Amino acid sequence: MSDFKIEFEVENPSEPPMIDVHYEWSQYALWMSGKYGFGTFDGHEIGLSAELVQDLLAWGDSADAIFNADDPANSPYPDNFLEDGYELARRVRAELPAEWVVTVWSPALKADVVLPKEN
Repeated sequence: MSDFKIEFEVENPSEPPMIDVHYEWSQYALWMSGKYGFGTFDGHEIGLSAELVQDLLAWGDSADAIFNADDPANSPYPDNFLEDGYELARRVRAELPAEWVVTVWSPALKADVVLPKEN
């Protein structure tokens, strides 16, 4: 990844950079912690491809469109939403350097998982 450029200052140098891919109403899908501090963002700030950033935004927008703010706990997800989120997280993992820790909810395991860096 020769063009990889991070736009955040190091806040916690002894921790790895971490990204959790998950949905929260009207927020970006990427939640950062660790080396570069805490925040949520669309993905261009950590060098993700424009296509992946657009797909992450569309994923969140699809749930926002049917989110019930009056009853958040019972708000539905679009069809295959959690599976789509898992696949987006796999794409995030593939585009980031190995030092990054990427987590996501696994619909199959019904738990948060750390995605391994694949070759």
